[in-house]
Amino acid sequence: MVINMNLINGNVFLNGNFEKTNIKIHNNKICNISPSLFSDDNIDCSGKYIIPGLVDIHTHGCAGFDFSSASDEEIEIMQKYYLKNGITSILATTVSLSDDDVLSATENIKTAAKRHIVGSRIAGINLEGPYLSPKKCGAHNINLLKAPDLKFIESLGKLIKVVNVAPEYKNATEFITNFKGKTSIAHTDCDYTQAMTAINLGADHITHIFNAMNGLHHRKPGVIGAFFDSDAVAELICDGIHIAAPILRMMFKAYSERIAIISDSMAATGLSNGTYKLGSLDVIVENSVATLPDGTLAGSTMNIYDMMRHLISIGVSPEKAIASVTQIPARSVNIDDSCGIIKVDRNADLVILNNDFTIHKIIFDGNILY
Repeated sequence: MVINMNLINGNVFLNGNFEKTNIKIHNNKICNISPSLFSDDNIDCSGKYIIPGLVDIHTHGCAGFDFSSASDEEIEIMQKYYLKNGITSILATTVSLSDDDVLSATENIKTAAKRHIVGSRIAGINLEGPYLSPKKCGAHNINLLKAPDLKFIESLGKLIKVVNVAPEYKNATEFITNFKGKTSIAHTDCDYTQAMTAINLGADHITHIFNAMNGLHHRKPGVIGAFFDSDAVAELICDGIHIAAPILRMMFKAYSERIAIISDSMAATGLSNGTYKLGSLDVIVENSVATLPDGTLAGSTMNIYDMMRHLISIGVSPEKAIASVTQIPARSVNIDDSCGIIKVDRNADLVILNNDFTIHKIIFDGNILY
């Protein structure tokens, strides 16, 4: 089916700022961006914001299911939940598993990624574990944690976009040097020197900064200090639970060009209070807070669209918040050739927002939804 439409008079998010212009869509692609486009297929977007489809590069699940164990049908339900919330591309994220379970989970995700459905695109896989520190295991099964295994990761194929690693493992430098995807510093007890060494070798991505690592100390700067001293990109969970509002504002005031908002969402996202699974662990959700039975925070129950709106509500500029759920995360894991940016020849995956940043329309693959 050939689709032709013009989105006219909208405030379009281009290169980190809003510009009043028009977007021409043809055959599911953006084919022109110009202030002078008019035709019989106009959709007036006056007073609306047009932004790229959102990109969540670290999400374990939603709608009752978890990528570590979900079937093909359950993954499809998750993809539809993401899309309904303006999230058009994701990295399906696993928790620490045995090698056999990693194989099973990644095969299910690969199968789902090949399907053409009206649901968020699976742009790759993010393996959060098992190469994490037992001292900072968080909501990961401590009995499954181990040193990184490059040969095993290479056997999983090119859909593996991110592997999370604690730099203090003896073979971590070898892994970081040789892995052809993105290595992210995660769940680590490492010091500043170890973190900077990892970053300089190519691990220029930091998993949910402030969480599952040593806090910033004026004589022991650790991973957070290494972020300050480098060009690394840091994931940030912006649900108002994992990180307090003053710290969120500080980070966006000083480092907005290097922040990727992630949900770190689990199966309870989009659902009510109750007990859920995160990998092999039980997670209790009460009043939107997800914890293990011992009180350890266990991911979030909020999607990145709601996190974006939360940031705007606490004083972060819309431009900075939107960049951090679109172009920055996509670029940080090398998938920005297919998502995260409004550009000619890209998929027509767009979100049209009202002036209060609520969703007006979602355009996916050139089709108007919701």
